[in-house]
Amino acid sequence: MPTKVILKISKGKRAGEELPPYDQKETLILGRLDDCAIVLPDATVSRYHCLLDVAPPSVVVRDFGSLNGTYLNEEKIGQRRVDLSAEEARKQTYDEFPMKTGDRLRLGPDCEITLNIVIPQYCTECLCEIEQPGYVNGDNLPVCHACHAKALEQKAKKEADERLAREMEQQRIEAEKRAKELAAKAKAAADERARKKAEKERLEAEKRAKELAEKEKLEARRRAEEEEERRKEAARIAEEKAKRNNRRCEVCGGPLNGELNICSTCLKDPVRILEFLLLEADNGNDEVKGIAGYHKIKELGHGGMGVVWLVEEKKTGEQMALKLMLPEAAADKKNRQLFLREAHVAGQLKHTNVVRQFNSGQSGDTYFILMELCRGGSVDSLMAKNGGKLSLDLATHITLQILDGLIYTHAARVVSELADGTSRTVRGIVHRDFKPGNIFLSDNSSRPVAKVADFGLAKAFETAGLSGHTRSGVVAGTLPFMPRQQILNFRYAKPDVDVWAAAASYYNMLTGTYPKYLGGKDPYIAALNEPAVPIRQRNPSIPEKLAKVIDTALIDRPEIGVRSAKELKTAIENAL
Repeated sequence: MPTKVILKISKGKRAGEELPPYDQKETLILGRLDDCAIVLPDATVSRYHCLLDVAPPSVVVRDFGSLNGTYLNEEKIGQRRVDLSAEEARKQTYDEFPMKTGDRLRLGPDCEITLNIVIPQYCTECLCEIEQPGYVNGDNLPVCHACHAKALEQKAKKEADERLAREMEQQRIEAEKRAKELAAKAKAAADERARKKAEKERLEAEKRAKELAEKEKLEARRRAEEEEERRKEAARIAEEKAKRNNRRCEVCGGPLNGELNICSTCLKDPVRILEFLLLEADNGNDEVKGIAGYHKIKELGHGGMGVVWLVEEKKTGEQMALKLMLPEAAADKKNRQLFLREAHVAGQLKHTNVVRQFNSGQSGDTYFILMELCRGGSVDSLMAKNGGKLSLDLATHITLQILDGLIYTHAARVVSELADGTSRTVRGIVHRDFKPGNIFLSDNSSRPVAKVADFGLAKAFETAGLSGHTRSGVVAGTLPFMPRQQILNFRYAKPDVDVWAAAASYYNMLTGTYPKYLGGKDPYIAALNEPAVPIRQRNPSIPEKLAKVIDTALIDRPEIGVRSAKELKTAIENAL
C-alpha cells in the first residue's frame, strides 16, 4: 500500500465530499475558477485562493493573496491587506507552511478541508507490509496478521501442553495412591485368594503407574525439545536483528541503521554514494549491475536533484556521464517502480538531438542514470560564459536542433511496462522540464550538436514523488519555462507545454531574461496571469518577423500559440 494523501471537504458547498487519494507528486491550485485542480464554489473562496504541493507523505500549502485569507488550524497563514487590490496583492510573496495528518485548512469563513496522510506500517517480526493494522506483539510493536496468528497458536499450544502435563501428573498421583491402598489391602487380607487378587491388582497398579511415569517422562522430553527449538528460532531471529543492527557501512565502516549497506552519513555525501554504488555493482548487486566495471573520474556538475559524474569503463576506456538522483522524500515501492518504468521508456529514445540514456537503476533511495557524455556542457553554462546570452546565429542553431529532438520524441513509439507486469506500446513522451539547463552540447566548437537531456526523467522523478522539493524550491529554474496550462494541469501536461518551453528557452538565449516578469510579485500568480513581454522590448536587434514568431509561440491564454515543435521550427526557418 503506497503512502496516500487524502483531502476531505469538511465545510462548504461540497461538505462531506472526500477527494480521490493522491499517491504521487501533484501541484494543486485551489480556488473558485473552473480551471483550478480543486474547484470550491463558495463565495468566500478567491479565484486562485491557495496552492497545495503534494509529494506523499509531504504536503505544503501557500496562500495566493486571497481576499478572505487562508487558515491552518485557525492560524492565519496568508491574506492580502485590506488596502490592497487583487492586482496589488499579486506583487506580494507568501510563505509556505508544511501540513501534517489531521490538519484543517480553511479558505475564508465558509470552506474547510481536512488532511489525512495514510502511511503504511511494517511488521516488526517479518518486516512485511501490514495491510490491516491492529495487532501488536508483547512489546506493543505492530505485527502482521500472520505473525499475530502464529503467536496465538504458539500460546495456545503452550497452554495445552501445560494442561496435559497437569492432568498426567494428577493421574500418576492417583495411580500411586491406589497402588498403596491395594498393597495395604493385600497385606491385610487373611484369605489367600483375596491376597493373591490384591497382589495382582497391586502389580497391575504399579505397572500402570510406571507406564504413566514413563509417558510423562517422554512428554516432558518432547516439550523440552520443542522449547529448545523455539529458543533456537528466537535466537536465530535475534541474531538476524542483531546482524541488521550491527552491520557496518561498506564505505566508511560506520554502524548501519537501515537495510542498505551504506550509513546515513555517507548517504549525504555524493562522493561516497558513488563509491558505494560502484562497489555494489562490482560485487554483483543486480540492482546496480548497469554500472559494473566503471570508475569515477570527476564531478561534472550538480543541481537540485543530484550530481553528475564523469565515469570511465575500465576495459574500454569509454567515458560516460553518470547522474545520481538523491531524493529526500519518502518513497514507497509503487513510486520506485513508477520511476524505473518511466526511466526505461526514456532509455528507448534514439535520436541525434536527444541525449542517449544507456542504463538506469536504483539502490535504496538513490537512483542512477548512465548516459551519453556531452563535452560541451549545458546551454545555461555556455550562456554564463558569454555574458548571460547567446548570439542570434548560435541560439537559432541550437533551437532548430532541439526542436528536431522534440519532433521525434513527441511522436516516438516506445514500449511501456505496466504495473501488472504486462507491456504496451505508447506514442510520444512529454519532457515537462524543458529549459537551457536541460539542453546539452556535443563539444565546445562553434557549431555543436545540441541535445535534449533528461527526456521523460523529470516527469518520472516528480510524478513518483521522489524529488523532495516544494514547487517554490524550483521557481528559479523551472517556473519561468512553464506555461499556465502546465501549472494548472501539472500531472497531465501535453506536448504543447514543451513547445512553449522551447520558445521560452530561445527567448532566454537571445535576451538573457525570462519571457514573463516574475519579480516583485508571487511567481505563481505572475506565471498564471501575466503575458510574456514582447521580445523586442528586451532585445531590439531581433528581426521583426522572428520576433513575431517567438511572441506568438509564447502566448498561453486561452491556449498555447504554437501547438507543435514542427510548426515552430517551420515558422522560425521562414522568418529567417
